[in-house]
Amino acid sequence: MAERRRLLSLAFRMMGTLADAEDVVQETYVRWYRLEPEERDTISTPAAWLMRVASRISLDLLGSARARRETYVGQWLPEPVPADLFADTAKAPLNSSHLAADPLDRVTLDDAVSMALLTVLEAMTLALASDSACT
Repeated sequence: MAERRRLLSLAFRMMGTLADAEDVVQETYVRWYRLEPEERDTISTPAAWLMRVASRISLDLLGSARARRETYVGQWLPEPVPADLFADTAKAPLNSSHLAADPLDRVTLDDAVSMALLTVLEAMTLALASDSACT
């Protein structure tokens, strides 16, 4: 279970939606627990095995007929994701003073604000469209 965030991060980057990423992670763990204990003991690096299986499941889903049938009509907006969801997937900086001055933190904050703005604008557009349809 210690690898769950890392697996979710990988699957999210590959699949594009949090729901599909969670499905991939669940299927990965199902395959892990289906292995016999002796088979699990032969795996020298379980984290690498889990990452490999998750990436293969993701690739299989992306190439499936279901993925090819689904087409999205309309403007694409990235799925909002909680900011701390993938917090532990990268190595932490060695000193904490570096954390406050990290330019990447600023970029992440800018992305979060942009996502919030896009979500609000989309909600306003839908509300305005439904109000004009009623009149």
